[in-house]
Amino acid sequence: MVWGASPTHMSRRGVASLDIGVHRLCPLSVTQPLPELVDRLNRFRPQHLSAYPSVAAQLADEQLGGRLHLELDGLTTNSEPLTPALRDRLEHAFGVRPHNFYATTEGLYGHDCPDGSMHLFDDMCIVENVDADGDPVPAGEVGARILVTNLFNRTQPLIRFEVSDLITVDPEPCPCGRSLMRVRSLEGRAEDVIRLGGVSVHPLQFALVTADPDVREFQVVQEGAVLRLRVALRDGADEAPARLRARVGARLEELGVERPVVEVETVEALERSPGGKLQMVVASRT
Repeated sequence: MVWGASPTHMSRRGVASLDIGVHRLCPLSVTQPLPELVDRLNRFRPQHLSAYPSVAAQLADEQLGGRLHLELDGLTTNSEPLTPALRDRLEHAFGVRPHNFYATTEGLYGHDCPDGSMHLFDDMCIVENVDADGDPVPAGEVGARILVTNLFNRTQPLIRFEVSDLITVDPEPCPCGRSLMRVRSLEGRAEDVIRLGGVSVHPLQFALVTADPDVREFQVVQEGAVLRLRVALRDGADEAPARLRARVGARLEELGVERPVVEVETVEALERSPGGKLQMVVASRT
């Protein structure tokens, strides 16, 4: 498991609770150097790998490059957006289709479904999808945040606790037969939505950057009317900056942004939060 950097992070505490009996777990930190992660995983030989999508992408490159030698029965991602392009790349590298796990410290959990949607465990928490004024959002429309009421935490009860995740609830029953709340889309957090010229640009609109084969990881930084794309590229990707600038600019124009200004900055690596997550979008820094 390649999860949070801090020993107090919920992922690390969960590993400590599960590492008993017949289970053998190998907790690793996302801030460890990549060669060290590869070495530890090669020696441990896990059957199941759980990691942040950005780290799983780096491990996929190592697997495809012949430096990582895993034979997995399962792969789970969590804590960061998992784009369709990255899901396909992970399946190509490891031979198993990754499952995306949704978790919050407030107690709301969820897991994706083979049909492409996600189920939230609303038997453990009451979930209300609301707009900016706190009014209920009709099923099929994206909300501004969700209100979570935890039904099992008796130590610190949470009633209608605001979580800034943007979800769209699917009103149709799921073909899998589960009656849990069905989410059609999970579009990141409200604070990660960029607004350019009056147009709201959601984080998943930048999935086209993930799909570029020359990109190892990236971050979008809004600086007023300028969108700066910070990218860590693979070796020999000299033409990637111009290509990415054109593709991101074209996508913004499709969304209605007039004359978007996109700049590309290449970096060796991107900074991570204290918990180890990679922040995909940084809102306006002006």
